[in-house]
Amino acid sequence: MAAKKIVSKSGKNNLTKSVQSGVDWRSLYLYAVCLITLLIILFATISILNGVVNLAFPDPAYIDPYANKDNLPNPALLAQQEENEQIRALKRILTSFITIIITIPIYLYHWRSAKKN
Repeated sequence: MAAKKIVSKSGKNNLTKSVQSGVDWRSLYLYAVCLITLLIILFATISILNGVVNLAFPDPAYIDPYANKDNLPNPALLAQQEENEQIRALKRILTSFITIIITIPIYLYHWRSAKKN
């Protein structure tokens, strides 16, 4: 920090004022972390919504259209594939919630630190 001497018109009061020159790296860091954590929270929220939609409406099991008519897939196997899809959707939802739970305290800490400056 550079110090500047300020002299009033009367010349009686000599005040020293600190003037910052350059980039405030600490504030830049704090705001960058806040931005990144907000983006992570946004994408995790979108992932939660996609997981809920996949849980409610799972993708249908793949059936090969070129397979022989005699060689149709087992209905139990198709039901198992649909159940597996729902389990994967639940895992994605849980992972997204965990991501949000971890990033919110990081965001709040950095935001409060940035506001103190």
